[in-house]
Amino acid sequence: MLKKIFFISLLCISWLTVFASEKSLYDYKITTEQQLKKEYIRVISPYFYKHKLHFFTSVDNIKIAYKIFKVSHALGAIVIVNGRTEGMIKYQELIYDLNRNGYDVYILDHRGQGYSGRLVADAQMGYVDNFFNYVDDLKFFVSNFVPKAKKRILLAHSMGGAIASLYVEHYKHDFDALILSSPMAEPNVLTPGMTPLICQELQKRKKNLKSYLMGTKSYDVLKYQFDENDLTHSKVRFEIMKKAYAKEPETRIGGASRKWLQEACKWSSISIKNAYKIEIPILLFQAQKDTAVTAKGEDAFCKKAAPFCKKIVVPGAYHELFIEKDPIRKRVLESILNFIAKI
Repeated sequence: MLKKIFFISLLCISWLTVFASEKSLYDYKITTEQQLKKEYIRVISPYFYKHKLHFFTSVDNIKIAYKIFKVSHALGAIVIVNGRTEGMIKYQELIYDLNRNGYDVYILDHRGQGYSGRLVADAQMGYVDNFFNYVDDLKFFVSNFVPKAKKRILLAHSMGGAIASLYVEHYKHDFDALILSSPMAEPNVLTPGMTPLICQELQKRKKNLKSYLMGTKSYDVLKYQFDENDLTHSKVRFEIMKKAYAKEPETRIGGASRKWLQEACKWSSISIKNAYKIEIPILLFQAQKDTAVTAKGEDAFCKKAAPFCKKIVVPGAYHELFIEKDPIRKRVLESILNFIAKI
């Protein structure tokens, strides 16, 4: 315990300065946009699809999809927890890069998303009965399919950040470190102006919970244009994301339901409240130009999780750090790999 506290304390400097100046500990293999243009169809996507798609059945009888990507002489195991609307098909480049740098990768699709079973008749509606079901699914996955390794790392993005945080708050000894990319650590999720008071009022509502939130609907990702997006500055990676969902339309998710927002409000707040329970190193990336989540929630989470939380503000970045333009993505991955190497 004292060793972990000392490790985190050493990192608690000016994180913006550290991000700008940190050097790679090793010669990491990180795909560039230029390489992606040439190798996505020929190398990276075939690499993803040659790994078998598996399923397990949750305790409430939902089919949960997962894949395992193993390498020889792995340095550790990384479990990826993706965000709302996402499927594992969006993570092909990241999985490929993590494998090339010596780490086994384990990834599942959340219930109601990606290849996993849907929960309502509208297959594109973002819905969940209870947000903690995501945590339960992840626990089953980890306990049954992720072997003990030299290092076990939980790597989460956006909504996955709330799921992963709740996980390590409840199961303190399953992982050696937690890495959060633009985590949904806040009650102000998806809908601007969503205050804790409004979240509390949402808990009382019982009607029309399987309806889309006002202003959202089932949608076709192919109509989403790069110039309209606030997710990434990389047109190459944006277009590849669209092609991935075009190839497998059954994996697409559209707008969120009222029930999802109700649950997200409740449990994202709990993830902040209980962050003090976390006893492993945390690396949190805060995208400076993020419009999907607010810095306030991320700051509150890191403050609660002190002294274990190291926060890095990523200048100029949008929400999707793993599909951002090269200068941003490269430094984020270098920081992640450096962080893991020091654990």
